[in-house]
Amino acid sequence: MNQAKGTFVIACGVLGIDIRNLLEDIDIHSKTHFLEGGLHDNPSKLRSQLQEAIDNASKSGKWDRIAIGYGICGRGTVGIRAGAIPLAIPKVHDCISLFLGSNAAYKKEFKRYPGTYYVSAGWHEEKIEPLSQKRPYAYMGETKVYYDELVQKFGETHAKETFKFLNSWKRNYQRAAFIDTGSGKTQKYAEYARKMAEKYGWRYEALKGSLTLLKKLLTAGKSTDEILIVPPNHVTIFDAREGGLKASPILDYSTIDIKPQEKIEIIEGTRKQSSQYLQTGLGIDAGGTYTDAVIFDMVTQKVRSKNKALTTKWDFTVGILEALTGLDKELLPKVELVALSTTLATNAVVEGEGQKVGLLLMPPYGLFEPQDITYEPKALIDGQLEITGTVIFPVNEAQVRQAARRMIDKNGVEAFAVSGFAGSINPEHELQVKQIIRDETGLFVTCGHELSHMLDFKTRAQTAVLNARIVPRLVQLLQDLHKVLGSLGITAPVMVVKGNGSLMSSTMAMERPVETVLSGPAASVAGAHFLTGKKDAIVIDMGGTTTDTAALENGRVQVCDSGSNLGGISYTC
Repeated sequence: MNQAKGTFVIACGVLGIDIRNLLEDIDIHSKTHFLEGGLHDNPSKLRSQLQEAIDNASKSGKWDRIAIGYGICGRGTVGIRAGAIPLAIPKVHDCISLFLGSNAAYKKEFKRYPGTYYVSAGWHEEKIEPLSQKRPYAYMGETKVYYDELVQKFGETHAKETFKFLNSWKRNYQRAAFIDTGSGKTQKYAEYARKMAEKYGWRYEALKGSLTLLKKLLTAGKSTDEILIVPPNHVTIFDAREGGLKASPILDYSTIDIKPQEKIEIIEGTRKQSSQYLQTGLGIDAGGTYTDAVIFDMVTQKVRSKNKALTTKWDFTVGILEALTGLDKELLPKVELVALSTTLATNAVVEGEGQKVGLLLMPPYGLFEPQDITYEPKALIDGQLEITGTVIFPVNEAQVRQAARRMIDKNGVEAFAVSGFAGSINPEHELQVKQIIRDETGLFVTCGHELSHMLDFKTRAQTAVLNARIVPRLVQLLQDLHKVLGSLGITAPVMVVKGNGSLMSSTMAMERPVETVLSGPAASVAGAHFLTGKKDAIVIDMGGTTTDTAALENGRVQVCDSGSNLGGISYTC
């Protein structure tokens, strides 16, 4: 009889005290690895260190599951890959819910006092300096600034004004609350929170914490409403509709009929066959005028069949079906992978089409004028953050509901975009506004942080508007494509070409259609390079709506990491 190997726990250092205490009472074989506290301030660094720890634990062969002690944490856990063993991740945005025992408990406290400064044993030990700190300081970004150093450099007047600005966040809290999980020196941490409340004129409360959710994380064997299980060879993705994490196959080949003699292995997010590659692929290019389809033999590198049909925008199934039924009928059942490129999103932006979007903005405190973003209709709402993600003003629920309803009644808005300053660092406000709008209107909402990690507030806002605007068109195309493929017996996974030439799943494309802008031109460059073998060339794609150009240099196209400009609109993904 095989015995379970046990659970390897990888968690934020702020959970260390509680997890160690919890493991003493749970009868499971386990080992812990804690990362430094505060990594949520740098999502890329968090993702990198977390993935490295996961890979090392997975390769050791000593464990049969890995528990991840993080929430979404600024999307630092989005894109985390499971190796040979499953991952367990709590369905929370940050660790406040973990200390309180559930998302519901956190929402209840947030409703009572939105402006709460929480203190726990772990936070105190990992991140918060004791009150005995002799020299007053504040944070400018991630840099600690000391008052006496500013006095020496700039004089007392400038030092006072600087500290008044940097410490303005304190005015926006109503309460300091100690979450008592029963771990560590509870009296010490409670006294810290009480003195903080006394110093800043806040209310003080001691809240009863709970390790219930952490216990479920350490023991859950299947996904629940509170815990996500990421199966082997799956990756975490952000579900824009639900505002949480989901597990997606790194590449979904479950529908492919793999012959017994073929040996398959997954390596770093790609599919590799040691004996032979996928043989038959179906490529579809849905343009503004024509829809082209080809069946490609990926072993011989030759086109086996091709056809062209008019794009029927009123019902995409008509044009797609005509294009596909003109292909070799004997080859269609052999298709193992479908790749779609399309100019529909690009054309919608250029032609000014798409649904009417209302933009709700939470701008930088004191540093924004309405003319900075000329898009209309828009509304400025409360919910400001420091650049570090620290709360300045909480979200005003009544204000959000009124703004959304006004835009629908007055402007005929059919979808919403939400963007807040520092939202890519702390997305909590954007997600709150999104949920309020969905509860009030039931309409689709895109948040800026869901599409880009850039700090450029203006560009993220415009990207969110574009995404919300073109969602229906691409969703309809992909739904129609799946319908036609199913009618022809094609069950292969569908991938969509992104504007940078890489691929994403059709499910993700429906949520993030803005990433398919320039999809068609990207596919044209790849095709031109493949067909000609030229490493240096100018590629011109002349379509019915736009003419796109790209420069190939040493076989590659330079991609701008900071975004693109289309029709005078800057956007990024």
